[in-house]
Amino acid sequence: MTPLAVLLVEDSDSDADLIERCLRKAGYAVALDRVETAADLSDALSAPRWDIVLSDHNLPDLNASIALAHLHAAGLDLPFIVVSNTIGEETAVALMRAGAHDYVMKSDLARLAPAIARELKDAERRRQHRAAAQALRAAEERWNFALEGAGYGVWDWDIPNGQVLFSPCWRGMHGYAEHEVVPTATWRDSLVHPDDLPRLQTALRQHFDGASRRYKEEYRLRCRDGSWKWVLDNGTIVSRDGAGQPLRMICTHVDLTERKRIEEELRELNEQLESRVEERTRELRLAMDQIVESEKLASLGVLVAGVSHELNTPIGNMVLAATALADKLAELCGAAEHNGLTRSGLLQGLHECLAASDIIARNGQRSNELIESFKRVSVDQTSQRRRHFDLRTTVQDSLTALGARLRRAKATVELRIPDGIEMDSYPGHLEQIINNIVMNSINHGFDGKSDGHIVIEASSADGMVELHYSDDGHGIPAEVQHRVFEPFYTTKLGKGGSGLGLSIVNNLVQAIFKGQLRLDSAPGQGVRLHFSFPALTPHAPAAPDAGTSLDAGTAPELDGTAPAA
Repeated sequence: MTPLAVLLVEDSDSDADLIERCLRKAGYAVALDRVETAADLSDALSAPRWDIVLSDHNLPDLNASIALAHLHAAGLDLPFIVVSNTIGEETAVALMRAGAHDYVMKSDLARLAPAIARELKDAERRRQHRAAAQALRAAEERWNFALEGAGYGVWDWDIPNGQVLFSPCWRGMHGYAEHEVVPTATWRDSLVHPDDLPRLQTALRQHFDGASRRYKEEYRLRCRDGSWKWVLDNGTIVSRDGAGQPLRMICTHVDLTERKRIEEELRELNEQLESRVEERTRELRLAMDQIVESEKLASLGVLVAGVSHELNTPIGNMVLAATALADKLAELCGAAEHNGLTRSGLLQGLHECLAASDIIARNGQRSNELIESFKRVSVDQTSQRRRHFDLRTTVQDSLTALGARLRRAKATVELRIPDGIEMDSYPGHLEQIINNIVMNSINHGFDGKSDGHIVIEASSADGMVELHYSDDGHGIPAEVQHRVFEPFYTTKLGKGGSGLGLSIVNNLVQAIFKGQLRLDSAPGQGVRLHFSFPALTPHAPAAPDAGTSLDAGTAPELDGTAPAA
């Protein structure tokens, strides 16, 4: 059964029942509401839920013409069929002209169901057509808004008639008011620069003949004030006739003035390129020298911070112990002056004084060791001198200077370098390498972690030193590992990272220590750096200069790695 919502204008109960039985017999599941007055009809139409309206011609308070007028006033496009016994042919024709879709005599209700089926199909086609037309209008409005909003003009060419519609943006682009525009292709071509017109006409002919898929040309067009403006037309033929001849073409029209100005500026800049390259090179060298100095100052700052933090504990202990010792001696002196000093009291006081002096001596020795360690690091990094040194001691001195940073990062270092690996080289550069790779792990590998662990181990054989550094940080993705040794490659640009860390490390290993460096890493598996260099560094023709780019960036705040390094 096909659902059918019927609004029936009828005052006869028997005729209404007859119409309903006829429709059910034709296969319709009828939902029928019947009205007899104009007021009831108006109320029913205010809630549009009907598929069709069936109307008798003459009712005491209503007729088919009035019912049809109510339907139109409600703005509804519903099939309207007159079902009557008293309608004449002339009246039926008048109703059809007024908008009725059909009429059926009550004596011939067999025609009603086919008429309803036909009109329902026609109504559906009308709805689809309206929906398509509305969608087309909405699409055209969206495109117009988009093009106008982007500053694109549009011209629409009716080719057989030679008529061209120019959009408001096109007119505004060239300063023409609407009444000043002649909507023809001839007028449009008259505005094209004479030097550009032959090229445009050739391109149009090729597009008309199908030799080019799109028409796209840059040219100069005369504005209303007489000036020339560079523009770009980009369009295509949107319809052809049965013989393939073009009927309609639509083009977007873009102002190229700014682009042409930039191209001219680039051309002028290119003419001065050689002198500019030399000038910029000098500036870059100066900037690199400044970076070197700033990195050295930053390194010394870290060293001073390390000295301050590490000496704070032993010196504090010495001050407390010295204060306690002075208090105890004062107490003993006071007791002796007043004859209140007993043998047991004296012995106890002396034991306490000895304990305090022991604390002072031990913390003084610790302070002395720290100062000597910091002194070696400071002298090595500022002078970059060559000397004999023990590998473990030098690495330990660097780690001591970084102790505060390691503790703040809650990172631990496990040193597996045996005593006795002697080197004749540049300990300052080696300390710089250790500083950079440890800080790289803190800043990148352990970013977001609270339990980072570093292992540094080394061995020596046949005059070669193998140093292996590993952390359990985030690791480096394979696709960026080839870039970690590039200068200025950093993922923390603007956050304190200069991107020189591993680049300087790599340069030092190769240029100073005449060795090799290999990276091994994977996401989630930490970073492993493998160093290999001679225990006796070959002598260079000239002593290394501490101000060159090889030791630029002695500060540990360097990061040439990916985020996980």
